[in-house]
Amino acid sequence: MDLGLSGKVVLVTAASGGLGFAIAEEFASEGATVVVSARNPDRLDAAVEAIREKTAGVASAVVADMTNADAVENMVRQTCDEFGGIDVLVNNTGGAATAPFIEMSDDDWRAATEVKIIPQIRCAREVFRTMIERGSGGRIVFIAGTHGRQPHAHAITAGFCNAALQNVSKALAEDGAPHNVLSNVVNPGPFATERMVYLAQEKAVEDQISLEEATAILADETVLKRYGDPRELAALVAFVASERANYITGAMFDIDGGQVKAL
Repeated sequence: MDLGLSGKVVLVTAASGGLGFAIAEEFASEGATVVVSARNPDRLDAAVEAIREKTAGVASAVVADMTNADAVENMVRQTCDEFGGIDVLVNNTGGAATAPFIEMSDDDWRAATEVKIIPQIRCAREVFRTMIERGSGGRIVFIAGTHGRQPHAHAITAGFCNAALQNVSKALAEDGAPHNVLSNVVNPGPFATERMVYLAQEKAVEDQISLEEATAILADETVLKRYGDPRELAALVAFVASERANYITGAMFDIDGGQVKAL
């Protein structure tokens, strides 16, 4: 299936590893020009090299800390200056730290917003502005998470952040519609990434069980009884951002092996 992504300029944030890297690699394999962003320059350079080797696609890097407003503005400006604009933003960030609810202070909750909610809002705002000015439409895909729809005590800050981003994306879809800027959310469930290792470690400590037991419990929350492969998520994100999805905006997609039980 031709997704119509060849030649599109795609900015993927937090893409030096994990889900972000898999997404960037998928877009490059579809012929898109991919700009990846992350804080660590060494990991970012390695990611770009790997994408080029695996896909023979065009990949570039911009070092940026998403918690820094100036860095986000520079990332967007540099991408637009080099490639003429941004067709797709995959709005990805790292996850917030978690702990038992009673142990979390006001500062912990503020930190969660600064790690995930504010950076994605900030990035979407900067890219949205350039898409409107350019006048050729665009796609914004927020990477949130299933805990925004199915709260979990072991990931309470994640659920809080994800629910906020789901709300923002829905509102942005309405704002962007007159400009053909489509906004959607993809909600990953348990995937084989460093983030899930962290959540399993926290669960193991809190429940006083082994890491292996905690990992098995989290995988067992899905009806498929396994963690997802990041490439499975990447395929969905590419479709949602593609010309095949021109009538999809304000939507939310769970990719979680059947973890979420709500309709």
